[in-house]
Amino acid sequence: MKRLLVITLLLVGAVSVSSAQPSNCNPAPTNCESGWCWGEDPGKAKETYTLFADAVKFKEYAQALEHYDWLEKNIPCLNEALYINALKLFEGLVETTKDANAKATYQSKVVALYDKRMSIYGEKLDVMERKALLYYPYELEGKTNVDAGTVDKLYDFYSKFIEKAGTNIKYPRIVVYYTDLMCKKKTISKSLNDEVILDKYGKITQMVDDKIKEGTKKSDWEDVKTAVDGLVEMTVPMGCDYITNQLYPKLKEKPEDIDMAKKIVAFILRIKEEDDKKACFKGEVFTKAVETIYKIEKNANTARLLAERAWANDDEETFLKYLNEAIELETDPGKKADDLLRLAKLASRQGKLSEARSLALKAAATEASKTSEAYSFIGDLYMNSYKQCSSGDAVQSRAVFLIAYDMYEKARDAKGMANAKAQFPTITDGFTLGKKEGDVLSVGCWIGGTTTLRMRKSGQ
Repeated sequence: MKRLLVITLLLVGAVSVSSAQPSNCNPAPTNCESGWCWGEDPGKAKETYTLFADAVKFKEYAQALEHYDWLEKNIPCLNEALYINALKLFEGLVETTKDANAKATYQSKVVALYDKRMSIYGEKLDVMERKALLYYPYELEGKTNVDAGTVDKLYDFYSKFIEKAGTNIKYPRIVVYYTDLMCKKKTISKSLNDEVILDKYGKITQMVDDKIKEGTKKSDWEDVKTAVDGLVEMTVPMGCDYITNQLYPKLKEKPEDIDMAKKIVAFILRIKEEDDKKACFKGEVFTKAVETIYKIEKNANTARLLAERAWANDDEETFLKYLNEAIELETDPGKKADDLLRLAKLASRQGKLSEARSLALKAAATEASKTSEAYSFIGDLYMNSYKQCSSGDAVQSRAVFLIAYDMYEKARDAKGMANAKAQFPTITDGFTLGKKEGDVLSVGCWIGGTTTLRMRKSGQ
């Protein structure tokens, strides 16, 4: 009685699995009701399917196989539930079978079932993705000699799936499967050239970057990015010479081709050999590509790239031009503050100390998390101004260290505070000049403002 109840529940539950109209059926479906086509002998069909589904549920695979053989032969278009359960059966056999030959046979059956299911009920994305999870490992894992026909067959399926799925891919490893097949299309099938691979690689990396930004399975997608980069770099000679001789001429032919410009920039930034990368980064190709992007899609990141290129070429004027434009265009407070601090450090090296301080204060006001770095930087500016701001007054000359301490304190910079404190005026200096702890000192020099007198014992 309990087993009959289970069987009845399976049938009732299965009715809602699929109401899609089957196609490509042989024999043609008959006696259809509510999406179920029971064939010429509905009574036997219902009994056999129920026993089959029950056996699959309880992993009684031998019995399930016996019932499935009849169902596949007589009513292959019963309902999509037939294929859902058949896939559970044969995927279960793949997992549990120890014999290598039998396992290979069951793997082939799984692939065939996915294909038959999709030929009858349509190529739904989730079904394609489940096939994609298994197809590559079933066909290639553990095999050293792979023929071109196998590669082409696999590549055609994964290429179709990737195009259909876009950024809706749920399982990151599928992208690695596709990339490896793409590379094998060059090395084994000899049917993809470097340009096509790099074009597809650019699209893959953009999609992977989008998935990383989404944040779901971020670490998995970051691993995929590393794997994809490695596969393509082993297959295509993506150095500066290739980019200059093969890709750059295309941009010169079509100067407004932003897709080619983006591809060139992305490939240059991915060059692994550092000297080669630096040479390409500093050269005409990178500049023209980034300028093309900036002209059409002006944004902070592109302005920053142009600034970096100018810096690499010791072109300070152009660097300042583009970094200031990046600051104007940037919407991320943290990145804007980083750029402001970089300008502050440059102004400091140029001796523009007041400007450097103003930029650091602006960075702190832009992004609270940069406050510590900004005030430590200002403390350093003051500490390094001792010679410039010193006078004959032993206390007044050391006011720079007192106000530097104030900045380090705001930054919660313990090391900076200790260094500044070690340079405070001594008690002896204060006594000689008639000064006492707590007196207000005007700092003067370029620094300006006031600070409170604190003193240390001589020798400390």
